[in-house]
Amino acid sequence: MKKAVIIILFIVTITGGILLTKKQFHREENVKKEEKQYENNIYSLEYSASYAIDLNDLEEMYNGHEFIALIHVDKLYPATTYKENIDEYIMPYTPGEATILKVLKGNFASEHISFLRLGGTVSYAEYEKSLPPSAREKFAQSFTDEKKFTTYIKNMSKGDIDIERGKNYLVYMNRSDDFHNKNEYTIEAYEYGLREVNLDYNTFSIDSLSITIKNNKTGKYENLEKAVSERIVKQFKTTVKE
Repeated sequence: MKKAVIIILFIVTITGGILLTKKQFHREENVKKEEKQYENNIYSLEYSASYAIDLNDLEEMYNGHEFIALIHVDKLYPATTYKENIDEYIMPYTPGEATILKVLKGNFASEHISFLRLGGTVSYAEYEKSLPPSAREKFAQSFTDEKKFTTYIKNMSKGDIDIERGKNYLVYMNRSDDFHNKNEYTIEAYEYGLREVNLDYNTFSIDSLSITIKNNKTGKYENLEKAVSERIVKQFKTTVKE
């Protein structure tokens, strides 16, 4: 089995508690190598990302994101590297549509939103367009011309999870007018910002304190008090009391 030997090092920053969303999608040229498997024409790349806040700190997660909600993922579209409204090629991302089940922070214009999520699987040609010239030349050395036509690149942050259609999630999001379309948001904070919610979309009350949220590190579901900021827990307690 052939193996890929690359990991992308990508640094994101936060200013005033809000992620610089456009910068999040642009790759640094600093590259470190790590052995990764290449099989079934999928070349898996992982990049290491650092956040300016502690992603394990529930209060910092609350303060560092302008929009927080429980959502139901209605649609997922093929991953891409092209952002039409800014006419630029950026890091691979997966676009989709969702229904807001419960707003936990922020003001949404509609209960139906569009979202972007960093990471996804794209063709070699699509991925190559997202790289700066110097990195593009180095990356091409790992592939024959024939392989370039048959290879797909799966690009994700190390430890991140795939988003799935039909599931319910707790999401942490930001947006900026110069990068996003109207009513469009970026789901941020990698595996910390996308956590599956144990909720029956059709019958279960979204105001119930018995909702549990998946810890992507342990794979186990946690109660609200352990999974989210106290300010979010209070919203559920207030609703239930009423």
